[in-house]
Amino acid sequence: MANPVQERKAETREMIFQAARRVFSEKGYHKAQIADIVKAAGISTGSIYAHFKDKRDLYEQIIRENLDSLRVRLQELSQTQTPGDVRQRILQWQPAYVAFFDYVEANPEQILLIVRGGFGVDEEHDTIIWEFFNAFASDIAEDFRKWQELGYIQDVNPELMGHTVIGMCLHVALSYLMDRLFTRNEAINNLIALTHAMVSIYVTDKGRAEIGDMEVPMLTDDED
Repeated sequence: MANPVQERKAETREMIFQAARRVFSEKGYHKAQIADIVKAAGISTGSIYAHFKDKRDLYEQIIRENLDSLRVRLQELSQTQTPGDVRQRILQWQPAYVAFFDYVEANPEQILLIVRGGFGVDEEHDTIIWEFFNAFASDIAEDFRKWQELGYIQDVNPELMGHTVIGMCLHVALSYLMDRLFTRNEAINNLIALTHAMVSIYVTDKGRAEIGDMEVPMLTDDED
């Protein structure tokens, strides 16, 4: 069990994280100052430097923690009883997109931080964020790669499909948070429909036989 000192240290670190997420998402990396984070967290400057080397170290750790947790959740939702099971994976698109928007709505400042405040910090930070985007795309590409190997789809570049899905999700999430021109369910259903349409272009006769006439599950107005 953690002792009281360790617990207080963990609580302080989380306070700093929460405050820094808000400040970075509102001001961006370059304009945000340690003094802004100190004020938002209601702690001393020394408390921040007791946990992080500098602003850059704090920003980097936030990015890594945010993207790690989201990726783990989406990986959990991608598991099927049989590897390459295209029918089960299609049914899982809905809960995966729902989980993504749960994350967006629960952590809006983190999404804004990643999308608006990420690139342009410096080359090292850009590389860190881009490595995560590549990792997310590779996770998605694994499905397309398996389906192609099984003969369900053909002539697909799995990595390109993965990046296409990630690009759609990030842009739709940013628009949803910034403009609110559509509802959460509209966004999720549109992403599901577009994903299905992209896959359909490449489906083989064997894939059509496997999928059959199954419908892609969509959210209704009374569903969260």
